[in-house]
Amino acid sequence: MTTADQIIDAALTAFYQNGFHASGVDQLSAAAGVTKRTLYRHFQSKEGLIEAVLQWRDQQFMQEMQAAVEAESPARRPLAYLEFLQRWGQRSQFNGCLFINAAAEYARASDGPHGQAKAHKARVQAYLLQLCRQAGLANASVLAAQLFVLGEGLIVASQVSGADVGQAEAVCAAWRCLSGDNHG
Repeated sequence: MTTADQIIDAALTAFYQNGFHASGVDQLSAAAGVTKRTLYRHFQSKEGLIEAVLQWRDQQFMQEMQAAVEAESPARRPLAYLEFLQRWGQRSQFNGCLFINAAAEYARASDGPHGQAKAHKARVQAYLLQLCRQAGLANASVLAAQLFVLGEGLIVASQVSGADVGQAEAVCAAWRCLSGDNHG
């Protein structure tokens, strides 16, 4: 692991656990086991580090999600997406979605992290559209938008209320109703 990767990894953990604004450069460099000078040699600013962390998390999340979803048959992949989110929300270190958190902390659309959050969510939506098309669903674009909103709701509900099997089952049941999948 390179020094830059080490810094990104430590910063990802700090930002995810404590938030972007609450994680200071002293804390970030200490967590990475480097000096502030070394941190700034690899990232010109805290904002540059935040950008790198969000880029890394986008790649990491998309790979993990795709691996889980694509292990299922094409017809089952939209539901597998929701099941993936349910399992993610049950992890002991779950603190919600880093991109939802970034959009909340950087609320202005002109803020860099907000823009990265928007781009990440657009990637997820495009992937869900692909899944709905591969599943042969009529009105794939409408269903993909609905699937996205169900998933985002499940993420936030898991963050706010904790992993609740009843909530996850309700979201999956809503998807089955919307998609016409009565087989599960």
